[in-house]
Amino acid sequence: MQKDLNIKKILIPYDFSETAALSLEHAIFMAKLLKADIYLLHIVETTTFPSSISHAFTGFEKKVEEASNEKLKELADEIHREHGVQVQIITEVGKIYKRIVHTAKQAHVDIIIMGTHGASGSSYIIGSNTTRVVQEAPCPVISVQTHITKVGFAKIALPIDDSAESRQKVNFALEIAKHYNSRVVVIGLMRNGNEDYQRKFKIKIEQVEDFLSGHGIITESIYKQGDDLAKSTLQSSTEIEADLLVIMTEQEPSITGLLMGSYATKVINGSKIPVMTVRPAEIDPERITVTF
Repeated sequence: MQKDLNIKKILIPYDFSETAALSLEHAIFMAKLLKADIYLLHIVETTTFPSSISHAFTGFEKKVEEASNEKLKELADEIHREHGVQVQIITEVGKIYKRIVHTAKQAHVDIIIMGTHGASGSSYIIGSNTTRVVQEAPCPVISVQTHITKVGFAKIALPIDDSAESRQKVNFALEIAKHYNSRVVVIGLMRNGNEDYQRKFKIKIEQVEDFLSGHGIITESIYKQGDDLAKSTLQSSTEIEADLLVIMTEQEPSITGLLMGSYATKVINGSKIPVMTVRPAEIDPERITVTF
């Protein structure tokens, strides 16, 4: 069962890159709004070596870990001094996505904000580590693209399709909008269907609008029709000049287990704005409550 969204701990995988610095800016902004703490995580990635030389690399990794902690402490002290935000520093050794997910679970963080590319273009590359973190993290994840420079979410794109799980993200968008003073644009993603299907679907979208408006959120809706929901989502978010996309990480079965579905993968890979991904809850979406 998915826990309610109560953001008091924000995890930032930090590799000292430009994108990581931007992710940190988002985290600082959010931490100040919500009176949350930041967990700054640097990962010294390991590589499998023959046993005869692995010992030498263990000593090297230790030195890198010590140097990383020193740099992180300087950064944490600067953030606390300039913004009044408490920052915990963590350095881990291992596979990047595994250590991010492990730290998120161990520290009981409420959200992860991470860049989609590292300094070398491979550290947090989208489609690999970012996708795996989104898929396996115990909390929502906001992925921040390299070219994004704006901090804050003035307009949120909220795509809704005809699945029951799609509605689960409405409360998450609502609470983000309340604290960021955002406008929410509900994107009705209609598959090709008859008039009766379209009529019922539009009633659902109107209900979402009424719910958000009833909580004081300025809301509007647009409709996109077609079978490629990811393409429609990305086109719409660009057209409305949104600052944040809120989607579900739908799961699809595979031989080795559940993988993140094609819709979420395409949206995260193709988005030009930050994407907040929320895992579906194993409960009735009408019973989900979200609080900050």
